[in-house]
Amino acid sequence: MSFIYLLQNRQKSHVFSWYWLKQWAKRIVSFPKLFTLLKDKFLLEIKGTKIGNVSIISNKIRIEGSLHQLTIGDCTFIGQAYLAIHADISIGSFVVINDGAKLLTASHDVDDPFWSSFAKPIIIDDYAWIATDAIILPGVHIGKGAIVGAGAVVTKNIPEYNIAVGNPAKLLDKQRVRQLKYNPVQLIACYEAWLGKY
Repeated sequence: MSFIYLLQNRQKSHVFSWYWLKQWAKRIVSFPKLFTLLKDKFLLEIKGTKIGNVSIISNKIRIEGSLHQLTIGDCTFIGQAYLAIHADISIGSFVVINDGAKLLTASHDVDDPFWSSFAKPIIIDDYAWIATDAIILPGVHIGKGAIVGAGAVVTKNIPEYNIAVGNPAKLLDKQRVRQLKYNPVQLIACYEAWLGKY
């Protein structure tokens, strides 16, 4: 459970030192927000979603489809996104999915006179960043450390550490640094109170 993880991995200091008192004051003040985040995570888990340690999923996320087909790794942040789960969605660890992003696993075949529907999985690897209002279409694999720019529409796989922007998304010449070491959930005050700043 995430709270056990926070207790075991909390930033420690000398008991009753000024810093120790400050740490625990921050933890107590931010506990209602932490409780809400852990409750929302728990509610998704009991409906079948697999979620790793201390991942944050906004309570304003819109999810349609089978929650048991959604897997989320450790220390991932998902804002007010929209997930249409008609096939598996696998999201790695240390991923950021910003508000307004859409992950769509199903569509229709425009070459079929009967306009038949199809569903394909979406895979998002560790340290990927899906920016605000980006759209990921069925069957797309976003590689490790890749960035999908704001408003981009992704129809094809994005190789690891690449940056894709536009509609349809195209790769930039520039790539992302490969030694990624950040933890996006430590930017959230109620988790930072336990884990400290990275």
